[in-house]
Amino acid sequence: MAAMLLGASLTGCWDQHPVEFRAPVAGISIDPTSRPDRYAFTFLFPNVTITASSIESIPTDQQFYSISVTAPTLIQAVDDVQHRQSRALYMGQVRILCLSTRLPVQVWRSVLQESADSGRFVMTFWVLTSPEARKVLESISPSEVVPDVALYRALNSRVQPVLWPGRGWRVWEDMVTPGISPAVMEVHPSGQQVALHQLAVLGPHGIVRWDGDQTDGWAYAVGRVIRETETVRVDQQATSVGLIRAHTRTRVVRTPSGVVVQLHLRCSGEVVGGGVGQQDSIAMDRKVEERVADLIQQKVLAAWREAVATHTDPMGFHRLAHWSDARITDNAADWSRWTLETQVRFALRDEGALR
Repeated sequence: MAAMLLGASLTGCWDQHPVEFRAPVAGISIDPTSRPDRYAFTFLFPNVTITASSIESIPTDQQFYSISVTAPTLIQAVDDVQHRQSRALYMGQVRILCLSTRLPVQVWRSVLQESADSGRFVMTFWVLTSPEARKVLESISPSEVVPDVALYRALNSRVQPVLWPGRGWRVWEDMVTPGISPAVMEVHPSGQQVALHQLAVLGPHGIVRWDGDQTDGWAYAVGRVIRETETVRVDQQATSVGLIRAHTRTRVVRTPSGVVVQLHLRCSGEVVGGGVGQQDSIAMDRKVEERVADLIQQKVLAAWREAVATHTDPMGFHRLAHWSDARITDNAADWSRWTLETQVRFALRDEGALR
């Protein structure tokens, strides 16, 4: 009997904690400090005392709470926060990991590697960046029913104009895969709101921040545009085209003179403002289609030029080149002797309310 009891104590889920004894972490931010070997970690927790019936009466700043520590590594920070908790930390529900753009690239790499190696994280969280990561983490407004991270819900849905990059497992995979530069979203808090519109790329010497046109060009080039809006001027009249979808076909061809990226984009959208009431609507439509196609091509070229100038490749063209001839190199962003050939086609769909 004693042997049976001993065997039972060594197997099964005896080390698991009931939900009321757990402290689930909803988000983590990491900022630099005055010391180069220590970093400021902030852990965001949902208020587990809130219920579906009471959430409407609870102020926003009481639906989450945070704990901050200074530590040299992520795992050490987890242990330090655990010392301040009466419940067992649970890292399996982390929604957001926000790292400051002021951190060295090596810190990004070590944090993502620790997350993957520790076995305590589910790598489906979103990796974001901001000059002040803690402000982003603490400005995330709650959503309905129970406390949740609204920014996670926004990124996890398909209501954004672009399918943004930044899943934890994908950023980690891009870090260890030759031929691509990891990319995440840079966000800026404004009160309880944040805007998603700018790409941040992990370059060889630091975080490279892409502007709006370069970010849009990246999204078109990699086929991540699903609900974009562009405005063009035709015959002195502004016309807005929305709900743009983009389908991309990419080939990387090695030639005697270098490497050629052949990029073919097929895009479509709907007129959502302006361009109505013209006498020759068909001719007007053709002009709008040409101008939108030209604008998309200009943005793709802006992304290409930024990648070449910063020695980065968030599009993954170098990876495609490696796969095409099974040759892997460590230099993921050597753009010497590379050229880009683009073809953009845009068509209006007769689905808008103004059509």
